[in-house]
Amino acid sequence: MADRLMLMQAIATAAALTLSAGSNAQTLTDPTRPPLGLIAAAAGMDKGATGTAARPRLESILLSSTRKGAIINGRYVPLGGSYGKSTLVDVMATGVTLKTGRKREVLKLYPPLETPSAAFGVGGEPEKVVKRP
Repeated sequence: MADRLMLMQAIATAAALTLSAGSNAQTLTDPTRPPLGLIAAAAGMDKGATGTAARPRLESILLSSTRKGAIINGRYVPLGGSYGKSTLVDVMATGVTLKTGRKREVLKLYPPLETPSAAFGVGGEPEKVVKRP
C-alpha cells in the first residue's frame, strides 16, 4: 500500500513538473510608460513623411551667472553652440532664438494657450465666486 502511494505521488509530481515547464509568465509592461511614438519624438528620432527630422522642441532653459543654454530635443546646447544647422543666438527666461543663415526661429518654453483656461467661464468671462457665510 505504501509503495503504491509513493508511486502515485511520483507520477503526480512528474506530471506537475512536465505541465509547468511549458507555461511561461507573460511579460508585464509599465502602465505609466508613454507610447513608443512619443518616446521617439522626445528623443528627436521621429521622422516626418518627408524624412526630415522633427521640429526643434525647447524642453528647458538654463540661466545662471556661469552659463546660459537650453535643452532642445533632449540635448544641451550652450549659448553660441549649434543644434543641427542652427546656432543658439539668444537665451531668455521664456524662450530661445535659433538662427539658420538669415532665418531666425524663436522657441518658447510655454507656448500660448489655444483655449481659455478652466478658470474662465463661457465666452472667456471669469466665473463668479460665491462666498458662503
